[in-house]
Amino acid sequence: MRHLRFDPPLPILLAMAVLVALATYVRLQGSYWDGTAGLHPDERHMLFVSLDMMRGLDDPSFAHLSFSDWWFSLGSPANPRAENGGYVYGEFPYLTVTLLGWLSGNTGWDDVMILGRQVSAVLDGSIVLAVFVMACALTNARAAMASALLYAAVPTALQLSNFYTVDTWLAAMSAWSLCVILALARSRTPHRALAFAALGGVLAGLAVASKITGLALALPMSLALFAVLRQQSWRVAAGVMLVAALAVLVTFRLANPFAFSGPGVFGLMPSPGWLADMKSLTNMTQQDWPPNWQWMAGYGPLRFIRDFALFGIGPVVALLLLAGLRHPRALFRAPQMMLLSFAAVFLLQGLTAAIPALRYSAPALPALAALSAPILAALGLPAAILTIALALWWGAGAVRLHDSQHPRLLASRWIWTAPKGSVIVNETGWDEGLPTQVYLPSVKDKRWPGFEDRFTYLTLDIVAPDSAEKAERIATMIGQSDFVAISSGRQREVMPRLPDRFPMTKAYYELLDTPQSCLNIVWSAARGYPLPLLPFDDTFAQEPWRVYDHPNVTIYARLPCFNADDFARRLEAALPD
Repeated sequence: MRHLRFDPPLPILLAMAVLVALATYVRLQGSYWDGTAGLHPDERHMLFVSLDMMRGLDDPSFAHLSFSDWWFSLGSPANPRAENGGYVYGEFPYLTVTLLGWLSGNTGWDDVMILGRQVSAVLDGSIVLAVFVMACALTNARAAMASALLYAAVPTALQLSNFYTVDTWLAAMSAWSLCVILALARSRTPHRALAFAALGGVLAGLAVASKITGLALALPMSLALFAVLRQQSWRVAAGVMLVAALAVLVTFRLANPFAFSGPGVFGLMPSPGWLADMKSLTNMTQQDWPPNWQWMAGYGPLRFIRDFALFGIGPVVALLLLAGLRHPRALFRAPQMMLLSFAAVFLLQGLTAAIPALRYSAPALPALAALSAPILAALGLPAAILTIALALWWGAGAVRLHDSQHPRLLASRWIWTAPKGSVIVNETGWDEGLPTQVYLPSVKDKRWPGFEDRFTYLTLDIVAPDSAEKAERIATMIGQSDFVAISSGRQREVMPRLPDRFPMTKAYYELLDTPQSCLNIVWSAARGYPLPLLPFDDTFAQEPWRVYDHPNVTIYARLPCFNADDFARRLEAALPD
């Protein structure tokens, strides 16, 4: 284990300060990506929990509660599982955002949403600095700064930095914990080792209090303990293990209080609600419902690798890491193994889990970016500059995704120009329909479905099992409509890939774009991944990467020639005998 000192030259430190400020600024600019319409379902869940807690903070009937009642009692209004509500995430993020919003007076729907997103942006900006610190333990300061630049342009990190969800919190707490773990492994004296163990344990506890998968930090921590054992003594290693474990447990108890039954800080039995929610995570991955159909329709490990390389870590870092495999010393020394062991947990999860969403791999991204530093150090200056330029260009596509030109917002503004009394048919009640909440030009108030009874809304229930009754319902509703809205590809891009289960639905989507349907496209957007000068069609990529911030949207108008009986017959013809 090399005993490197963290003493970057002053110009590098100044450049890093500028880089962190710029990275944070860029992330903050995307906070209004959906016009505060709340188009991310996980965000909405976080918002509901935050707003419920704020109502409790302002409710006079709870004024008598002590701090212990508020923080360590399951009857607290701050408990996200109050009134039998479900909450499967860590409590540290929502408690922090809620208290910040309440103390600053940002208590409305839009206020809390933007605050949560801005905190995520700042946290992800801090990860840029954490990558630099980690990379300095692997190579020289210039290459470390280059790896921080690469992380600043990682697509999934940029995307998640604009969401009020727990993924960026987990990534940030994990990244800073890894910084301390690397320092722990290099510590030469017992008091330094114990100090780093305590700090690393606190950060690891905050990671677990953000999301339970922060427990993966146990792997690099174990490797660091082994390094301490080799360099010092078993007594020091035992003390480090004890201090780190206590720091994790105490921090988790304080930052994730409602995982315990209480009452009081010493009520350490796991709460039944928390245990039930942890169990429900497994059930959700096995549940046969529309969000899981995309994984059932042939999404295997090779597709995850493709999506992770393109939109997870980005193709530049992916290629650098592949190049590093040719030089094992660049990736498989002791410090690198600590980072690799942590990243491997989340990569293996993506390769083997029932739900391999890219956002679940977010904690691995800082570690992988730091691991690219030794490879960058081996490049010549021109090659390194070109590498960074390509990474920034690719990352610019993720920045442009959040420029407030959301397809659902643009489609909703178009719909609001339709005549009053128009009948709009949406596909299903579980996905976002059109129009969504939107601010219109020259109108101060937000408009939303049902406003002034301007439109009539029908729902096809396209996700129902195929049947003759479903065919009749679809044809009848379209016959009563003026517009048919497809607000994303959540059904259109997935259900036809299950032809044995939905042959009629597959035929329905094929029929829509033929003259025989008597439906005409009047508005559409397939934005893809908007790289500068080269729009990139990412329709092939997994749904969670696309559906929240750049879904494919199409609106059809019913033509006078539409015949409901003929339409139903065409659909019924696709049903098996």
